[in-house]
Amino acid sequence: MARIELSEEQRAVLRDEHRLPLKTSINGKDYTPRRVLGCGFKGVVWEVSDEFGRRRAVKLAISEDYVARSYLLELTRAAKLEEYPEFAHFIDAGPAQLSPDPLPGVSFVGFVEEFVDGVTLEEFLEKQPIAVTVPFFVAYVRALCSALNALSREGLRHDDLHCRNVMIANPGRADLFAEYKIKIIDTGSLKTADTPLRKTMENIPIDDHHQFVGHLVRIWNTIYQKRRLSLRDRRFLSYSTALLKSMVDDDLTVALRDPRQIVQQFELAQTRASSERAGTSTDLSTPFEYISAEHIADDRVLVNIFAKSCPWLDRVASRDPCLLTGPRGCGKSTIFRWLSLKAHLHKGDTSDIGALPIAAFYMSCGADLQNRLSWLNTDELARRHRGHIVHYFNLLFSREILQTLTLISAREDHESYWGLGSSQEQHIYEFFIRMLGPSTNILMQGVSRFEQLIDLVEVEMFTTHRELLMGKSIERATPETFLGDLSTLLSERVSYFKDHTITFLVDDFSTHRIPESVQLVLNGIVWERRPSHIFKLSSEKHGAVLSDPNQATADPSRELVQIDVGMAYIGLDDTDQGAKALEFAIELLNNRLQSARYESNAEVLIGHSTWSEGSLAKALCSKERGRHQNQYHGLECISQLCSGDISTLLFVYSKVFEAGGVNPRTAVRVKESVQHEAIRAVSRQLLEHVRHYFPCGPEMYAVVSAFGNLVRNILEHGRWQKSGSSHVPTQCPRIEIDQPRGAAIDALPSAERAMARELVRRAIFIEMAEGLSRHNNVTTLRWHLRRVYLPAFGAALAKNDAVKQKPDWLQFFLQTPKDACDQVWKNWQREQPLTLFENEGTS
Repeated sequence: MARIELSEEQRAVLRDEHRLPLKTSINGKDYTPRRVLGCGFKGVVWEVSDEFGRRRAVKLAISEDYVARSYLLELTRAAKLEEYPEFAHFIDAGPAQLSPDPLPGVSFVGFVEEFVDGVTLEEFLEKQPIAVTVPFFVAYVRALCSALNALSREGLRHDDLHCRNVMIANPGRADLFAEYKIKIIDTGSLKTADTPLRKTMENIPIDDHHQFVGHLVRIWNTIYQKRRLSLRDRRFLSYSTALLKSMVDDDLTVALRDPRQIVQQFELAQTRASSERAGTSTDLSTPFEYISAEHIADDRVLVNIFAKSCPWLDRVASRDPCLLTGPRGCGKSTIFRWLSLKAHLHKGDTSDIGALPIAAFYMSCGADLQNRLSWLNTDELARRHRGHIVHYFNLLFSREILQTLTLISAREDHESYWGLGSSQEQHIYEFFIRMLGPSTNILMQGVSRFEQLIDLVEVEMFTTHRELLMGKSIERATPETFLGDLSTLLSERVSYFKDHTITFLVDDFSTHRIPESVQLVLNGIVWERRPSHIFKLSSEKHGAVLSDPNQATADPSRELVQIDVGMAYIGLDDTDQGAKALEFAIELLNNRLQSARYESNAEVLIGHSTWSEGSLAKALCSKERGRHQNQYHGLECISQLCSGDISTLLFVYSKVFEAGGVNPRTAVRVKESVQHEAIRAVSRQLLEHVRHYFPCGPEMYAVVSAFGNLVRNILEHGRWQKSGSSHVPTQCPRIEIDQPRGAAIDALPSAERAMARELVRRAIFIEMAEGLSRHNNVTTLRWHLRRVYLPAFGAALAKNDAVKQKPDWLQFFLQTPKDACDQVWKNWQREQPLTLFENEGTS
C-alpha cells in the first residue's frame, strides 16, 4: 500500500503561522489557532484556545490515513489512559473544518488534546544540555517506566514514542516547588498490545521499550559530552552502560524489560555511584589487603573489618572537639571514616548507628584539599584568596552532608527514625538555594531535592576551583558561619540531629597536606563556638596549627581534647591495661581473616606468648646452650610491638603468615621460630628505612641505632632490678629529660631542634605526656622508642626503667648519639654477672 503523506508545499503552508485559519471546528466546537507546535509528514500540531480561552493542542491528520481505521477507536483507547498523569489527556476527535481553509481539497481529522506547556525531549537535549544531569536521567527513567507500566496494564502500545512525543512540562504557576514534569503526548497512534509491530527499513521491529532505550542513550550521551563530570557522574554512566545493554538483550529471559525492575536498577546505580568509591565486594581478597586505610575505597569494607575494641575509640567518638594525632598508619583515617554517618547507612539495623553520640561527616584533606590548595603556601596568597578557601571548604562538607541525607531519605525509616521528611527536605533545599543562588539545573518531579543540590554544589566547586586557578576574585562566597548555620538548621529540623551532635571530621589536617597559611584561614571555621556542632581534626604530630586567624591559640583544656594514638597505646602498659591492647590486636586480625573467608582465627594461627623463663626479657637474656631463637612470638608479643602504628601490627601479621605458609584452610600454629624470624626481619626492615627519610634520615638512623644498642646492652649486661623477692632484667626504652627552664626541645640549637621534631613527627620516638620530676618540681620530657625497632637490637618490649638525663644531654645525644649513649652505659654496667637461675621471678 502506498504511503499517504503531505507534500512539502502543503507542509510549508500548515507550518506558516501567517496563514493560520481563524478557527478550527471539531464536532461543532470552535478552536482558535495561536501558533504552530510541530509539523510532520501526515499532519500538523497547533496550539489553540477553546471558546473559554483554555489552551489546547490540536493535531490535524490527513483523512486518508483513517480510511482503514476509525479515529473513534483511537479516542476509545486514549480514554483508558485518562487516570494516568504521565499522559496528556485526549479531549475530543472528529472531522476538522478550517476557516478559512489554507489547503482547499485536503481534509483532516482533528484530535484535541491537553496542552502541555514546555519543550520536547529533543529540544531540551539540544538547547539545555547543562540541565541534563544524572538526577534528570533517573527521573526520566521513573516517568517513562510509569508510562510503560500504564500502557501494559491497559493492554496498549503508544507506537510512536519518539523524542518529540515526550514533553518536559514547565511548572504550573501555583507550583510551590517549581517542579518540571514529564508527559507523553500524541496518543492518537495507540495500538493494542497484540498489534504487529512496525519495522524499520532494516526490518527491525519498533516497540515502545526500544524507543525508550533510544531516549536514554541520547540522555546518556548528552551527560557524557559535558567537559565537567564528577566522579559520581562517571560512576553512574559506567554502571548504566551495562543496564542499557541488558535492556536490549535478545534473550528475553535475561533482558531487563520489566518497568519496575528498570527503575530499581537505575536507582541502585545512582545510589552506588553516590555512596561507593569502588567495586561492590565487601570482602577482602586476602587478610592483608588495604593495610593503609587510604586504600580502602568502599566504606562498607572498612566498617566490616574495623576493630571496635580500639582502646581510644570512646574518647574520639565523644561529644568533645578533639585533635587526634599519631604516627603514619596509626588508624586516624580509619577511625574518622568509621565514625562518619555515611559509612554506616548501608545497614538496615540502626542500633549501631544510633549508639554513637555524634552524627559525623568526613572530609579528607589529602584527597579533597591538598591538590587544590597546597600552592597557597604564603600568608599573602592565602589572604588574597581567602574567600575561595572558605567557600571551597564549605562546599566540600556540603556535598558530604547532602550525599548522606540522600542515603537517609532512601531508607524506609527516613521519617519514623531519622525525622527526615519532605518538609525537612524543602527547608534544607531553600537554605542552599538562598546561600548559593538558584541552580542552572531544573527540578524534576519525583527527583530528590538533595540530588539536585549535590549537582548544584559540584558545579559550584568546579567553578570556584577554576576561578581560583585563574586568579579571579570570587563574586559570591559562603561565609565562615555557613557550616554553623547549616548545622543549626539540621539540628532544629531533623530529629536525629537534635539527639546526636553534628560533627565535622577533618582528616589529615597537617602542614604537609595543608599549608600553615591555609590552616590559619580555615581555623576561623574550625574554632567557631556553636552548640549545634563540633569539629574533630586528625593530624600528624605537631602538624596542626592550633590558632585562629587572629593568632589566638586554642586552649587545649577548653577548646579541644588532644589524643595522641602512640601515647595512648604505650600508656596502656603504664596503667596496667595491656589486656586492651591484646584484645584489639586479636580483633584486628580476626575481622580481616573473617572478611577474607579464612577458616581459622588469630589464637589458632598465632597463639599466645609463653616463655619458660617467665618473660620475654628473661628469655632474651637466657644463655642456654642450643637455645632456639624463638623469643619473639605470640599475640601478646606482637600486640606489644605496636606503638599506636596499627599498620605495623598488620605488617607483622602478614610477614608471619607469609613465612609460615598460612592459607585460608590452615588450622595449625605458625612455629615460634618462624614467628621470631619474621618479627625480627620486619623490625630490621623498618629500622633500615629510617636512613631514607627526608630530611635528617641518616642522622636519625644514627640516633635510633645508638639508643637501640644501649637498650639491648642494659637488658643483657646491665644491672638487674629488685622486684619483690627476685631480680628482673632492666628494660628502659624511654628517655626522660627534666625541664627546669621550660621546654627542652625549644632550648636546642636550630638544627637539633628540627631533628628532634622530626624524630617525633616520624614517630621514631613517641612523645609521652609530660610528667613531673621525682626530685624537683619541674616537668619531664618523655620519649619512648617506637617499639617495633626493638627486636632489631634483640631488646625486650616492656619498660621498667628509663634513661633519665638533663637537657644538656639531649643536645649531646642528638649531636653525637653514640658518645652520649656510651656515657649513659657507664652508669648501668653490672659489676658482676648474674645468672638467670639465681634470679627467678617475672618481669
